[in-house]
Amino acid sequence: MANTNTPFGFAEYYGGAGGAPTFAQVELRVAYDNSTEIYTGDPVMPVIGASTGYITQASPGTTTLAGIFVGCKYLSTSQKRTVWSRYWPGADATGDVLAYVINDPNARFQVMGNSTTFNIAGTLTQWGQNPVGQYAQFAIGSGNTSSGTSGAYLNALGTTITYPFIVTDLITSPPGAPGADPTTAYNRVIVGFNNQMQRSNGAGPVGIS
Repeated sequence: MANTNTPFGFAEYYGGAGGAPTFAQVELRVAYDNSTEIYTGDPVMPVIGASTGYITQASPGTTTLAGIFVGCKYLSTSQKRTVWSRYWPGADATGDVLAYVINDPNARFQVMGNSTTFNIAGTLTQWGQNPVGQYAQFAIGSGNTSSGTSGAYLNALGTTITYPFIVTDLITSPPGAPGADPTTAYNRVIVGFNNQMQRSNGAGPVGIS
């Protein structure tokens, strides 16, 4: 069954090396006037050029990540109450937004690859084309305001040691499941943090443990 182009961001993968669900979440802050929307599954990074401790939606590149956004709460200016949400809409907060972020340096995430880069052309025996062990870049995509789900996906492999992720495995089962066909485009892979705040050693990431 061919995969479909349905990105969903970085979803925590509980069969990986990270902590138990919710154990690796921390509260970080988004500035009330940050107009950039942030969705569940989006990579987030420290605000560049400011020593405020705030985070924002990450831009693809080699900037060190803070983690993966999984929701937030804030005092809604319009509703006059605390709102818990799967995404930050970019406005309507009185005071700082408390963001829930997975930052366990050993966490694993399931994510969709793009149309050409991350699948194995042919069969699983063709390890020369296997993306496992390669550094990976992401694209932010478009989030879904109805579900609060990220539109991020992986879109490049390379040897750049400061790319934010590294591919650790392929999704191949159960057969016929979404994204489980590694021989066609838009397959799903498992990644770990590569360039992330708790993993950086100052000269680049320390690598996957």
